[in-house]
This record gives sequence, C-alpha cells and structure tokens, in this order.
Amino acid sequence: MPLDNEALRTKTQRTLIEFLDAELKLGRTFTQSTMLSYDDGHADHYEQAKRYATHAAESVRRFMPGVADDKIRDEIEGRLAELERLISTL
Repeated sequence: MPLDNEALRTKTQRTLIEFLDAELKLGRTFTQSTMLSYDDGHADHYEQAKRYATHAAESVRRFMPGVADDKIRDEIEGRLAELERLISTL
C-alpha cells in the first residue's frame, strides 16, 4: 500500500491546528482561573494557573510556525496576542 504523502500532510496540519486551538482555549481557561483565584485570595492556585496559562501561550508560539495556511496562522496569531494580553494583566 503506497504512502499518501498529501493525505498525511493534511492530517498533520489538521492535528496541529486542533492542538493549537486546544492550547489557546486552555490558556484562556487558566487566565480565568487565575482571576478567580486572586479574587478568592488563593495565592498558590493563582501562581500555578498563571504559570499554566503562560506555558500554553509558549506552546502556541513554539508550534504556530508549522501551520502552512497563512490565513489560519494569522487567526491563531491574533488569538495568541489576545491570550498574551490577558496574561500580562495578571
């Protein structure tokens, strides 16, 4: 059975985009958790959630160059910029 390189490339791109989407969603969830923890006075959880949000943003920044479609990469960059803006306010 011959290897279908184009199908493999397409599946890899789809998986990468799904991964980046999940990381961006996790990052936003962690920033929300950070804000709630701060409001409730839970400094330990605040620091941990902030660290996790930062790691999510770093993962997106690291793997985003692998996205082949310029339009999708631009959309991810915009979402990443928003996440990083939220993190900077913590």
